[in-house]
Amino acid sequence: MRRIALIADLHGNLPATMTLEKDLACRGLNEIWCLGDLVGKGPHSAETFDWVMAHCSVVLRGNWDEGIARRHFAKNDQFYYDQLGDQRMQKLGELPLEHHFTLSGKRIRLLHGRPIMKELQSTRDTSDNLRWLFEPDFDVVGYADVHRPGYRSLSFPGLLFNVGSVGNALGVPAVQYAILQGEDGPSPTPFDITFVTLPYDNEQAVRDAENAPDLPMQQSYIKEIRYGKYGRKLPSTKPNIEF
Repeated sequence: MRRIALIADLHGNLPATMTLEKDLACRGLNEIWCLGDLVGKGPHSAETFDWVMAHCSVVLRGNWDEGIARRHFAKNDQFYYDQLGDQRMQKLGELPLEHHFTLSGKRIRLLHGRPIMKELQSTRDTSDNLRWLFEPDFDVVGYADVHRPGYRSLSFPGLLFNVGSVGNALGVPAVQYAILQGEDGPSPTPFDITFVTLPYDNEQAVRDAENAPDLPMQQSYIKEIRYGKYGRKLPSTKPNIEF
């Protein structure tokens, strides 16, 4: 039996990451995969990057990882560039975009969301809009990027789930991740998805941000980790995404 912890969106939040580490140890979960966005937003991107690299056997590239690694926002993100350094930046840009495997007879696709998604999609999007994620032959798709956990059974048939966010959860400002459990191989066997929500020291994360005066959009980040409310300018057309 395999038990795989799927984490994502640590976003430089060290108190949340340390809470995650303790919970993983208590549950005996030593197979940890990260679905991207190791860095950005919070003040400890170097630390969360290093933690993921030390603990995760699969690491995918998220939209923030790519944006920082390729300096898409060079006018704003010098704080992250200075913190990460050239070697980490290079590794971020080289991370794979997705991972495929079989568990309990199900063909599974894992990704972050963007940059594979042209626009962020939630688990509540229409079936027609979500169908492409399962092409050509996937039974299960798991992703991140939305910062809210979710689960949906579609009529293709297919199972879609979102793991939530470790360090920047919206709605409930807590550590969120998922656990997959099943048997290796093509034979159909029981397949479990468990969603985990953990309280952590949000106010320590706020203090960490306040002690980093050069942190880009500091107050927006503080609003998100304290209240679970999106702190940046809302996208103009995101009808199926709850911020």
